[in-house]
Amino acid sequence: MGTIVITGSAGGIGQATRERLSRDGHEVIGVDIRDAEVIADLSTPEGRTEMIGAVAAASGGRIDGLVAGAGIAGPDPKQVVSVNYFGAVATLEGLRPLLVQGTDASAVAVSSNSSTTLVALPEALVEACLNDDEAHARELADADPGTVYATSKLALARWVRRTAIGADWIGSGVRLNAVAPGLIDTPLVADSIDMIMSLGDVYPIPIGRPGRAAEVANLLAFLLSPDASLFCGSAVFMDGGSDAALNADAWPAANTTADHWPMQQ
Repeated sequence: MGTIVITGSAGGIGQATRERLSRDGHEVIGVDIRDAEVIADLSTPEGRTEMIGAVAAASGGRIDGLVAGAGIAGPDPKQVVSVNYFGAVATLEGLRPLLVQGTDASAVAVSSNSSTTLVALPEALVEACLNDDEAHARELADADPGTVYATSKLALARWVRRTAIGADWIGSGVRLNAVAPGLIDTPLVADSIDMIMSLGDVYPIPIGRPGRAAEVANLLAFLLSPDASLFCGSAVFMDGGSDAALNADAWPAANTTADHWPMQQ
């Protein structure tokens, strides 16, 4: 059994994941703004730095798994992008050295299927995130608050896809992946579930119900385990069929970066 860090551990998917991993015999270090081993505000650079130091101290300098699950939606779009993207990336990058010291280490970021089921997400905000320009990203988020949650989660998934295959991650023996849940029955959306379920063609949910936090926890537990040893840079959708209903032909898509495979020369 290993030591696993979960950000956003005090509620929703994070709490369910904590419960699942604890039952499996892992030591869990929770990170949240309340009710956790490490109390930290991931919306600020100072809070992120303090979190990294506190986790290093609590873990003895090595961890075997990490779930970057802290995320918010709410009235302050600047806060949303700072937590959902910059807080998540700082967590993953800051705790990566501890993962390198672990055994069969794996990290998972929690994205969202809103990254592909909403239309006209602002690419400028995605690029500001990926360029690590938090000040500009916060300005752009404030100018377009209605899409900031989905856009921050899209940027996070792209960061995972770009980063997981590099020398610092899989090259150092650490697997990095993302999950993209759809509508999950958690306190974050408790007041909106009936409305979202009624959206029909705009946001279909073929399975006919919201997901459960425990179902996402089961996937996270798998991706953290040695059974997921071939996963690297994947973004796994689990949304009851919503993404498939809206984007069936968008992915898989042909590789357009080369005229042919090398073995066809």
